[in-house]
Formats: sequence, structure tokens, C-alpha cells
Amino acid sequence: MERIKLYLKQSYIFIIIIFLLIVSNSFFVYQTFTKPKETMSEISCDCPEIPEEISIEEPKKKLMVDLKGYVKKPGVYEVEEGAIINDLIKKAGGLKTNGTTDNINLSKKLKNEDMIVVLSKEELKKEKKDNQNKVATQESINTNPSTGQATETKVALNSATKEELMTISGIGESKAISIIEYREKSPFTKIEDILNVSGIGEALFEKIKAFITI
Repeated sequence: MERIKLYLKQSYIFIIIIFLLIVSNSFFVYQTFTKPKETMSEISCDCPEIPEEISIEEPKKKLMVDLKGYVKKPGVYEVEEGAIINDLIKKAGGLKTNGTTDNINLSKKLKNEDMIVVLSKEELKKEKKDNQNKVATQESINTNPSTGQATETKVALNSATKEELMTISGIGESKAISIIEYREKSPFTKIEDILNVSGIGEALFEKIKAFITI
């Protein structure tokens, strides 16, 4: 009798184990065939990010310019391409007490081998007075006294002396020197080239263009 009971008990345990195996297997199959497939967008990727294109800025060219006159530290300076006269004067420590930039276009871009001359207030005042005195002189030079008609005499930018250049109304000593230094590096090919000379702008060019030639 005891052996029968033991046999039945073992049979129950075996049946329960078989039942659990069938249930777990069914659950696995169900999960396998009912789980939605992952889309490509859902698949994570550990690939390294591709960096954006790196723009490499080319270094600016260096210019050598000469600064003279009434600044605290006159001399030859190295500046970056695109720098203006105002940047150069700041680099030199600013103006001396009596210096003035009233006759200088501070926003003008610098070119390689430029020479900038900063005058004192007295020098600028004297230059303006000299220019006024030369107006009458220039008119007498360019006018035939016998007819009162204007002559065709013009000052040649590529060959005139400093004194001859200074006979042009509006051209003082410092501008005459600048014209001579400019032509020694690059001769004038047309009268408009005088606009490249430091201190000579459109207004002055319009005033003197009738009296100059190359």
C-alpha cells in the first residue's frame, strides 16, 4: 500500500513538471512570434559622430608701415592687412600733446610700406597758411600775364622737385615728400595715382588735378 502511494506521489510531481515545461515553452513561442521587429530608426548605433567640416581661416598678411612725427613712439610697425591709420597710431601709444590728426583720414586702410606723418598743430597751421599764400602764386604761374589766359604749364609728378611740387595749391612740404617717396617705389602711371599718397584725398585731388601731369 505504501509503495502505491509513493508511486502516485511521484507521478503527480512528474505531471506537474511536464505541465510547467509546456506552459513556459508556450510562453516563449508566443513572445517570439508576437514581438514587433525593430525598425532601422530604433536600432541604436554606437558609430562615432562625423564632425562638421572645420573651416580653417587663412592668416592675415603682415604689412610694414612707417610712422613719423608727433606720436609717442614713432617708428616702423608691423600690422595686419586691413588695419587702418587709427590702429597704427594707437599701436604707437597715441599722439604727443601737440600732435593733431585733423589733416589725416584715420579710417584709411594701410598698405605695405606706407609712410604716415603726423604734424603738430603749429606745423599744420603753417602748412594751411602756406597753401593759402600759394593759391595766388599758382594762379600767377598758370596765367599768361599778357593775355590773362590760363597756360598749359603743369607739374610733372614723376620728375618735379620738392619745391616744384610745393607750388601746387594744397601741397605742402610733407605731402611733397610723400609724393617723391611714393614715385621712387612706384612711378605714377596716371594722375589719379596721387590718391594713393598719404594725406591726399578726393577733395584735394579735384582741386589740383588741373595742375598736374605724369
